[in-house]
Amino acid sequence: MEFIRTLTALFFPERCPYCGDLIEPCEIACRKCYDEIRSKHASIRGGARGYRCVSSFVYDGKVRRMLLRLKYRDRTQFVPQITEILAADIRKVYGENAFDMITCVPMFHKDKIDRAYNQSELLAKSLSKLLDIPYRDTLIKVRKTKKQHKLKYTERKTNLSGAFQVLDKESIKGQRLLIIDDIITSGYTLGTCCKALSRAKPEIICCAAVASAQDKYPEATVI
Repeated sequence: MEFIRTLTALFFPERCPYCGDLIEPCEIACRKCYDEIRSKHASIRGGARGYRCVSSFVYDGKVRRMLLRLKYRDRTQFVPQITEILAADIRKVYGENAFDMITCVPMFHKDKIDRAYNQSELLAKSLSKLLDIPYRDTLIKVRKTKKQHKLKYTERKTNLSGAFQVLDKESIKGQRLLIIDDIITSGYTLGTCCKALSRAKPEIICCAAVASAQDKYPEATVI
């Protein structure tokens, strides 16, 4: 992967995902941005509604702008740089060989068609390569829901009720799952996904997100 990125950089120089400055091939970010975004990190005290979760950044400033560009402006070229940091944090928190498969929070099919990709799926597939863990689609979103970030905390509780279903329960039974999303705020999206997956009786379910905006909803720390 590094060889391909180095070769590609000869024609398309790599840039820092957080400020846009030119960087050396295979660098994660420029030094200034890296020091800034790694200097502040909020622990996810309540997890994802009781399921353990790790994140790499606080969702503000440069990280927020970067994730919005990834999500809405097709800046998918930054996925390998973003996930390299998250992969290191996953190893540190969960250890090596902790999971049998990686999956992601799915999008409603019409929403995915409109955007042309699911950013959480791209992140999960990149992490699959970095961590050498198979990626699997495990969930389907069966109905369109309101955007969680536009809802009050109390409204988030019911918005996703019954929205996710497991694709193949037998493939999940007894497995150790890691589910990926881009941002964790109240924890209801990841938590609802975990609850749906738990009905298939996996051995464990853990979560990871690029950034945490949990401090926006202090209630989220109370399970």
